[in-house]
Amino acid sequence: MKQAVFDIGSNTIRLCIYEVQGQQRKLILNERVMARLGSKTKDGVMTDEGINAACDAIITLKDYLKQQPADKVLAFATAAVRNVRNTEAVVDAIRERTGLAVDVLSGEEEATLTFLGASRERDIRDGVIADIGGGSTELILVKNGAVTDTVSFPIGSLTAFVRFVNHRPAEKSDIHAIREHVKGLLSGHFAPETCGEVLYGIGGAARAAIELEKLLYPRAVGAIETLETLLSRLLADEELAEESILKASPERLDTALPGVAILCEVAHFFGCEKLDICHGGVREGYLEKNVAR
Repeated sequence: MKQAVFDIGSNTIRLCIYEVQGQQRKLILNERVMARLGSKTKDGVMTDEGINAACDAIITLKDYLKQQPADKVLAFATAAVRNVRNTEAVVDAIRERTGLAVDVLSGEEEATLTFLGASRERDIRDGVIADIGGGSTELILVKNGAVTDTVSFPIGSLTAFVRFVNHRPAEKSDIHAIREHVKGLLSGHFAPETCGEVLYGIGGAARAAIELEKLLYPRAVGAIETLETLLSRLLADEELAEESILKASPERLDTALPGVAILCEVAHFFGCEKLDICHGGVREGYLEKNVAR
């Protein structure tokens, strides 16, 4: 049996197809289109350019279903569609032009499904799960294998770039503003004594951070202290920053440093010493919930 899911995010629109045998789910196709919907809004409304970009990306990705037909096809959207004032119009346009019915997840649903997907991959007993997307950041606190708190903040690597940077290269003052904003969100929701040793990173921002670390500090293994050093070094050297991001994650030339900044500020707040990449996330959680239903 094959299951397919469209993930409509702020940076990318992605199609994943899984081969399912019993309780096992194997990823057999993972394709994406960089639609950057998070930057295609005006006055809180997704523009016609954004709606067209979403529909065009989905139509392009649907061609893969001709090569790999799926028994079940699902679609969900996160912050890019959730946080605009014309959500219903966006969903209607996608359905009319692509035939795809899109489920718009709330921030709480996204966080809960992220934990569900991550827990399929590994047994997370204690720590903080951070899914930094293009338009939002979902945080899940885990203690003794159980979720104790979830929250979704309306800032991600792309929206941080658009709001606080919006030029290249990013400057220290831009990154400082991002971190101060994230710090305010964290302190407004969590008690100061909330802590977690390991930060489980999900999504492109966390993966880009690790790829940059591998490139510049190959002996490091996800140490938050190293990521802080990396961020400072790249902000101080424009040429090195561009060269490194183009090698590590070229599609994130604008958003890599804002993503690392959010990641580091979250780690700093909770006192996390290590970043551990977790590949399972909201897509796997969404399939788990809906296929079971």
